[in-house]
Amino acid sequence: MIARKSFLIVSSQFFARFLGWIGLFILAKLWGSHAPEALGYIGFAMAFLTLFHLVAKFGFLEAHVKRISEGQDLGTCIGTYATIKILFTGVMILGVVVAIFLLQLLFHERFLDEASKSIIYIFLIYYIFLNLKEIPMQTFSGTKEIVKRQITWTTENIIKIPLTIIVALAGISAVGISPIATWPQFLQPLQQFIADHATGSLAMAYVFGCMASFLVGMWLLRKYPIKKPSWKLSKSYLSFGIPITIISLIVVISINIDKVMIGYFCTQAEVGYYWTVQQLSEVIIILSTALGIVLFPTLSEYHATNNFKGLIKTTHQAERYISMVTIPIIVLIIIFAEPIIYFMLSSSFISAAPVLIIIAIYAFILGIMKPYSSLIAGMNKPGVAAKIGITMCTVNIALNYLFIPKGGVLSSFGIDGAVGAAIATLISLLIGLFGFQLAAKKMTKMKILNSHIPRHIIAGVGMGILLYYSSKLFVPSVHWYHLIGFSGIGVALYFGILFILKEFKKQDFDFFWNVIHPKEMAKYIKSEMNKKR
Repeated sequence: MIARKSFLIVSSQFFARFLGWIGLFILAKLWGSHAPEALGYIGFAMAFLTLFHLVAKFGFLEAHVKRISEGQDLGTCIGTYATIKILFTGVMILGVVVAIFLLQLLFHERFLDEASKSIIYIFLIYYIFLNLKEIPMQTFSGTKEIVKRQITWTTENIIKIPLTIIVALAGISAVGISPIATWPQFLQPLQQFIADHATGSLAMAYVFGCMASFLVGMWLLRKYPIKKPSWKLSKSYLSFGIPITIISLIVVISINIDKVMIGYFCTQAEVGYYWTVQQLSEVIIILSTALGIVLFPTLSEYHATNNFKGLIKTTHQAERYISMVTIPIIVLIIIFAEPIIYFMLSSSFISAAPVLIIIAIYAFILGIMKPYSSLIAGMNKPGVAAKIGITMCTVNIALNYLFIPKGGVLSSFGIDGAVGAAIATLISLLIGLFGFQLAAKKMTKMKILNSHIPRHIIAGVGMGILLYYSSKLFVPSVHWYHLIGFSGIGVALYFGILFILKEFKKQDFDFFWNVIHPKEMAKYIKSEMNKKR
């Protein structure tokens, strides 16, 4: 059931990412060389506000999932969590306003110009709805009702992407980009307004998408019991949440400080390159994210019942299948980075190809790390994860400071800006992976050096060599249909090598088929949606 729920998450998130890519593709094609700068403003604002988003989360997200999975009264959990979320969202708003005031006072417009500040204020509305949306979403995570969770999550892109396309079609007055078609007369005032405030209108598309997602989540939650918040339960959330907050702070800083520092040391266009290829790489991260959502409450249950055998077996299986599925995707990105960027975005983003390769490797390491971090959290040891996270964050910030600036320690090798940030993030994540694995081994005596990942890497190298030389010999210029053909050949070769290495067996095929079986998936979705509360 873990696998089927994970596949459901993967499918829905892939659908949402596909919609997101359509929006980015159309925007990149229609806005041309202006697209990286516009997306840079969006990426900078989201990175800046995500640092404050942590205040509203404060580790309560994980605490809520854990307490529900442990069997605490559902109504009391929801009432307590909702109260906490509303209060801390207010704290977040205050923190953002004060921070902008102080930054303006200290740096004037050297750190935040008027355009950046305006986009940040628009995205503040987005983060208000994002925080409140977590009330239904994390409740569904705790009850393992993945269908409802993913409906809520996917709604954002279903609304946001059509609005993004409308904004892209309106053109940009400031740089002379005209709409590709004449709008009906009664809509021309709207078209002119959007064209005059193009980046702000793009930001509003995100706001409306998140607002719709929040409303859908609350509608799905409408029949759940909501009771008076409990002070005792609040303290329980707090005791679990403080160490988790430290971990979240580390993760948030590690993921977002690079974009803030790129914006400070370089240009908004450089932020746009980095942020945009991160969006593309999220397709790889989907699997580990999906497993993490399902693994955490499952491992928490195993720990609560002292089922350490189940704990270890589930962690190893998750690691193996994440590695098996993600490596061929990463090989394709490494071999065809430039054509992928060209066809999925535009030639304006080609210089971001090295960043895409590094971020793809980062996504693989993150996937391998996820089962171990979920295990430690499920064993109620957030303090251990916090120590590892502090080390990761310290290394990341130090390396960002050394690698990002023009004239940094690696600039003579062409490593600065977005490329420097990607390398810094990758190094810090490798340190985190080793830390989580060693901690898991110490706590459970589990084996962490397994033979499956080396076999996957061997198969991936074989696949990569064939694809590289085939593309050079037979295809002078790679087109989109070549990418599809090479992908099919490469994946077939990859699993063929795994079969020879006895790493892919009949039971693995049966496992994947059972996971994606349409009839079984339909039965699961129907059973969850008809579940009475």
